[in-house]
Amino acid sequence: MKHSTIARGTRILFTGLLLLAIQTFLFAQDKAIEVNEAQIGNWFERNWKWVVGGVVLLLLIVLFSGGSSSKRKTTTVVRKDDLGNVKSVTTTEVSD
Repeated sequence: MKHSTIARGTRILFTGLLLLAIQTFLFAQDKAIEVNEAQIGNWFERNWKWVVGGVVLLLLIVLFSGGSSSKRKTTTVVRKDDLGNVKSVTTTEVSD
């Protein structure tokens, strides 16, 4: 009995919150918006700083993500004896 009372109370609480949220959204749609047409330009006139910033960011990403043009290959050879002890280690680096 106690479990069903808690579940019912929780359901009522969430239903009330849902109805409150719906009323808030509906109330927000009722407001009339008046716009002075002389102050409105097109999208590029109002947000040119964002466009320039995006282009600069894109250029920086392209410049710094390129990596070096010379590639190097490193090879390491480990020689061990029959017991597994390391006898020698040779590392060679080749530029392509």
